[in-house]
Amino acid sequence: MTCNEWIDEFVKDKTFADVGGLWGVVNEKVTVAAQAGAVKTTMIDMQPLGNELWKKFYDRCATEGVVCNNSIEANIDDSDFPQKVGNYDIVHCSGVIYHCPNPLYTVSQLAKITNYILILASTVIEAKIKNDKGEISVGTGGGLFVPALNNDQKKIISHFYKEVGASSIIGIDEALQNSWSLENYAPWWWLLTTELIASFLEVCGFNVREICREWDGRTAYFMAVKK
Repeated sequence: MTCNEWIDEFVKDKTFADVGGLWGVVNEKVTVAAQAGAVKTTMIDMQPLGNELWKKFYDRCATEGVVCNNSIEANIDDSDFPQKVGNYDIVHCSGVIYHCPNPLYTVSQLAKITNYILILASTVIEAKIKNDKGEISVGTGGGLFVPALNNDQKKIISHFYKEVGASSIIGIDEALQNSWSLENYAPWWWLLTTELIASFLEVCGFNVREICREWDGRTAYFMAVKK
């Protein structure tokens, strides 16, 4: 099943939140959940309320014929995040954790606001990557900390994603505007295997029920049920 199919199956008469869904807007799932019968929908994002991304999101909702019931500006890693945003039956979060300095902590924050199901999506790497630029092996359940990579390793990773159409990756083949900082969520901080993310979910109190892949295996979606 796909992410949208999971939402269609489980969200009817449930509360739903999308965390970090504004970037690119088209990957947001509030409209999917609303059309599938969610009793209440919420968009949560660190972008300042009223900026261009929020406006594009509201325009998309109007185009899809739905209303987002609640909009919250919040950083997922802030200590008061769970108190600020509340709890939801179904939570979706895509394209976020590898932009966070401490992804295990970030997953634990999502666990605190999830009552039932967390749908988590992230770019992923293989345990072994071999291409025209070289070879990297991290092993099953491994990961790579991007600030520690050398230039040869970055070339291998860049090629791995460009094989499926990636244009640029901040921190790997696109320079940071500023130096690495724990407050900077623009770069890719981590390159994570599917097994590592599944372990994050398990230790944060979930049972991973299903995993689906997109982008020729470079993205993984996890359907995780609260224990």
